[in-house]
Amino acid sequence: NAMDAAVASAFALAVTHPTAGNIGGGGFLVYRNSDGEAFSYDFREVAPNAATPDMWLEEGQYSFDKHHRGYLAVGVPGTVSGLHMAWKDHGSLAWPELLKPAIDLARKGFRVSHNLAASLKAALPRFAAYPASLDQFSNAGKPLKPGEFLRQKDLARTLKRIAKDGPDGFYEGKTAELIVKEMERGSGLITTEDLASYKAKRR
Repeated sequence: NAMDAAVASAFALAVTHPTAGNIGGGGFLVYRNSDGEAFSYDFREVAPNAATPDMWLEEGQYSFDKHHRGYLAVGVPGTVSGLHMAWKDHGSLAWPELLKPAIDLARKGFRVSHNLAASLKAALPRFAAYPASLDQFSNAGKPLKPGEFLRQKDLARTLKRIAKDGPDGFYEGKTAELIVKEMERGSGLITTEDLASYKAKRR
């Protein structure tokens, strides 16, 4: 049904068009049923419990870099929780079936479009501070060209855990451990408790 299509497409786009939405972010999904009743699923990111009003200040002044780049800019992701809630309410296909196209795209790869190549090229200077990102989204530090294949094996493994265990495959277990380990490495704020307590909202 339409909800199955929306959820499957959202996960596939997280692989092929990450600037438009991804499993590390959040968003909204609006649904209207055949009777005209409407629901909104709110799965925006939320601040970690350790966030403070002055965490983006530097010597008393607002810092754009602290706010928009680096580990303090990161909120607790909501996409996986929100898509799962919407599917549970209105979906008809099995959850793993909706993840399969995204897993295949991440594992087998896809040809990079002109737009994605340009987007990744523009982001390369920022990726320099994050070796794993630079390694994943470049060709030994050089921009990927349109038509080249982009394979994302780590993302495929993450999506497999989500397919198998639902939100628990993201907010708990191996994926959560990896997120928290990276937060600790970069002095970020997201903890195991922040991830485990995230819940999307139905409005």
